[in-house]
Amino acid sequence: MLYRALLLFLGLVLGQVQRHPMRTLGALQALVVRYSLILATTLKLLVCLPWRVWRVIDGPTARAFALVMGLIVLFNLLASSSALAGWATLFIVGASRGLTGPLRRQLPSTRRWQSTTPAATPVPAPFDAAAYAATLAPFSDSELRRQARDITQALRGGDPSLTDAERRDRVQQRRVIYETLDARRAAQSGSSHHP
Repeated sequence: MLYRALLLFLGLVLGQVQRHPMRTLGALQALVVRYSLILATTLKLLVCLPWRVWRVIDGPTARAFALVMGLIVLFNLLASSSALAGWATLFIVGASRGLTGPLRRQLPSTRRWQSTTPAATPVPAPFDAAAYAATLAPFSDSELRRQARDITQALRGGDPSLTDAERRDRVQQRRVIYETLDARRAAQSGSSHHP
């Protein structure tokens, strides 16, 4: 039946080509171009479809899911009885929570706890009081008092640009300045009492 319809269609086209060759070839050309464009866009979508699917599938969720499913299938194939296979499946599903744990949405309290872990925050270098005291030697007493006053104002003013580590360093600097001033006063009062 299909053979007869094909022969009829071919006969009509060839008959039309004999009567009006240019018009028929132009129509056939337009028909071939139109359907080849449709075929090309369809093939392009079909060729790009596996790549798009792979990009969607290839992610951490799919990898964890594939690992769990692979383990379940493997243990079910290796199990000698269906009861053992069932228990192995339950164990794998229970243990898989550790594999897919980071993929699940976390509570804000969990995220806060993880963001303040010691490994995530760098350990500040300790304040070297002796080295800082050595740098204060060339300054006069009035300059040291002015520095201590500036540090106190910055700490009391609640300067938002200071981090906690910088605040601790400023408190240590102020302490060293006051100790240096006290040591100078003690040295001056000791030298004034002895002729």
